[in-house]
Amino acid sequence: MNYRQVTSEDDKDIPYLHSIYMSPEISKYIGIDEANYWHYIATTENVFYYKVYKGDCLVAAVHCELSDKTLYMDIVVIPKYQNVGIGTTIIRDIITGKLQLDFEKIEVSIDKSNIPSIRLFEKMQFCYVSKEDELLNYVYQKEGILCELI
Repeated sequence: MNYRQVTSEDDKDIPYLHSIYMSPEISKYIGIDEANYWHYIATTENVFYYKVYKGDCLVAAVHCELSDKTLYMDIVVIPKYQNVGIGTTIIRDIITGKLQLDFEKIEVSIDKSNIPSIRLFEKMQFCYVSKEDELLNYVYQKEGILCELI
């Protein structure tokens, strides 16, 4: 995978990415503030938004925010590229340091009805830690602490 960080609201792929976020398959799980999202990701310190390419093809995006050595993230795989290992590769690349993000743990919140994402993060050794309304919270501890200890 090839990662290209979005650093400007004028990035040429934003209209396409925006249409993906608005699609029914994605918008039922991830909502963005249309008026402010792209400005936020392009200008906020410790916020990193990467477009993910396989060859020359844009296949996914990953939003990361760092706070006190904790990486909060979400991944959006473009629907026609789902279920072929892209999410697994992105998570593995982040865990192994390919994006050079300085974290000790990763936290994600997943809609309880998003079974494919739950399976993905559990497969990648994220541990379920809590539930808030419709969201299930998972943590990956970089030092490999067992789920039962969190």
